Amino acid sequence: MPPPLPGSTRRLATRPTSARPASAGPPGTILHRVAPSPAPRRPPPPRPAWRRLAPAGPSAPAHPAPALPRRPAFRIGSASLTLKPALDALLSLRAKTLLAITATLLGLSFALYGVSSRALLANSMAAEAQDTRRTAQVALNLFHQASRDFNARWTDWSQWDDAYTFVQDGNQEFVRSNLVPELFDIARIDLAVFADADGEPVYSAGYDHGTKRWAPLPRGITERLRIGDLLFGRDAPNNAVRGGIILLPDGPMLLCSQPSVGSAGRGPAAGTVTFGRFLTGAEIARLAEPAGLSLAVRRLDDPELPADFREARAAMSARDTTFVHPLGEDRIAGYAVLRDIDGRPALLVRVDNDRAILRMGHDTLRYLVLVTVLVGLVFGGVTLLLLEKLVLYRLARLSREVTEIGGVGDLSARVAMPGNDELSRLTGSVNGMLSALEANARRQSQQKAALEQAKAAAERAHERSDRLLLNILPRSIAEQLKESERLIAEHFDEVTILFADIASFTPLAARLNPTELVGLLNRMFSSFDQLAEQLGLEKIKTIGDAYMVVGGLPVQHPDHARAIAQMALAMADTVSQFLADDGQPFRLRIGINTGPVIAGVIGKRKFSYDLWGDAVNVASRMESSGEPGRIQVSEASYALLQGDFAMEERGLVAIKGKGAMKTYWLLGESSPQQRLLGEDTPQ
Repeated sequence: MPPPLPGSTRRLATRPTSARPASAGPPGTILHRVAPSPAPRRPPPPRPAWRRLAPAGPSAPAHPAPALPRRPAFRIGSASLTLKPALDALLSLRAKTLLAITATLLGLSFALYGVSSRALLANSMAAEAQDTRRTAQVALNLFHQASRDFNARWTDWSQWDDAYTFVQDGNQEFVRSNLVPELFDIARIDLAVFADADGEPVYSAGYDHGTKRWAPLPRGITERLRIGDLLFGRDAPNNAVRGGIILLPDGPMLLCSQPSVGSAGRGPAAGTVTFGRFLTGAEIARLAEPAGLSLAVRRLDDPELPADFREARAAMSARDTTFVHPLGEDRIAGYAVLRDIDGRPALLVRVDNDRAILRMGHDTLRYLVLVTVLVGLVFGGVTLLLLEKLVLYRLARLSREVTEIGGVGDLSARVAMPGNDELSRLTGSVNGMLSALEANARRQSQQKAALEQAKAAAERAHERSDRLLLNILPRSIAEQLKESERLIAEHFDEVTILFADIASFTPLAARLNPTELVGLLNRMFSSFDQLAEQLGLEKIKTIGDAYMVVGGLPVQHPDHARAIAQMALAMADTVSQFLADDGQPFRLRIGINTGPVIAGVIGKRKFSYDLWGDAVNVASRMESSGEPGRIQVSEASYALLQGDFAMEERGLVAIKGKGAMKTYWLLGESSPQQRLLGEDTPQ
């Protein structure tokens, strides 16, 4: 460490160490030095000559000065000085000065804090609560504006002549031309209903955005599709609108119903046009994004409301529909009630705010206290500087010794300072610091070893993550994905695809509890996975109780059709070992087809390796048009399997989207004699 400036010192708080006899020489001690005779103007002492000192026990001899044999002292030349009276006076003066400075600083700080905190922090908290209430009202306005925008979005449909005609005659050309999946995707709607003037639905459909497929109407909506509730009769005003939020079992929905009155709103009402959009988490985030708000929405009747929502619900009343509640030191929440289409309280909206106003109040208070403390510290420093000049020589000596230890770099060395005063205690503190540094050096060595162990553990974790990735994707695809983030897509001229489905599984699934159902499927599909690995095939995915596997990709090999056929036979044999709850063995319905496909990886956070192409669709149709316990093979796969496997012609089968196709039943592998004679397919 650098030597201290004259008039300064470094105070430490560790225990002192005793001296050792000069004959001892192990590391951990410092030499005792004797200064030369002083010059008239007290020149600085020369660099000391060091010798080792051993720790003193209860009976260890001290190094007495000539004049005072039992009192440690410095020897400057031939004279010995005792500084006890001066040190006692210094200790008293320092203690009194420090006590006065400390008492003044503490008293001023507490007084300033007590006076300022009441006014400043109280005002900050009131301003924070008011700002949070305004933010909660902004959140409610976002939902009201969303409802108005949704109503305006479908006004054109209610005043459209084609829709006006459709609710009267039910022309299906209107459905094919206008009510297409693209409309539901672009408009982000989950429900569309067209009803005539008697309240009878002419068209009604739900839509699943996850699967991009039509879905049944949401639960609970059918009961409300009646005149007087969500539908309008013939006497409805031409400009009537029924819009807002309704609560359904599947979640809250933003809904708009308007009478169909034709162009320019001429009327009379011929029916009702109704559209709905679920208020999902993504939809709420889309609403909050322009305002930069953090929103959370819960149903008021939710039995599993979080604790803060329950507290807000209990605190609200018919007159005060907003509530403010701190969530922690950094966040505060405002709660507001959102009413449904009938004007009843339906949803509880929470908006999170940063507690910047309160932090500004705390910062201002801290600045005031800090200025007071700094002024006190300056005053105390000047006072202490004057006091330190009284003991400058001894402190400078101590500083030089500590600096020399730092220059040598021997943390086992110790400082020797006789006396029983503040400086001797400071010497003990320095020695304690050296002991702490020595122990810290040992800890750093241990930490380095622990760091190496952590590095090894991280490498093992990386290997585990690689294994997890290989459980999701083929090895070659996983390596490509780790090397770059480019789109992975490949075309394969010929692969063989297998689809398998467990026959009569849906009724069984309704009877089993979730643990039994998942456990049964896990055991079955794990057995199939082992078969696929043994035969060099690639499992693509499972969908419910269906299993899809392919041969010939991502690494191409010529016997993919044979491997798939062996897989199908082994799967049929394996699944028969599993028994249903009625004691009967399970049976698979298996379909196989061969043809070109496109394979690739889709997804950003959850990767999926999948196949596309007509060959995939045909393989799926082979399965769906097959029979339980049998393996149906397309003509393309039959051409590759004949001779090696026993086949039976099924004949022409009507395949959805393909027409009549000639298919075959796969019975088993041919015997060597059958292969020699070319007897492959019993007719």
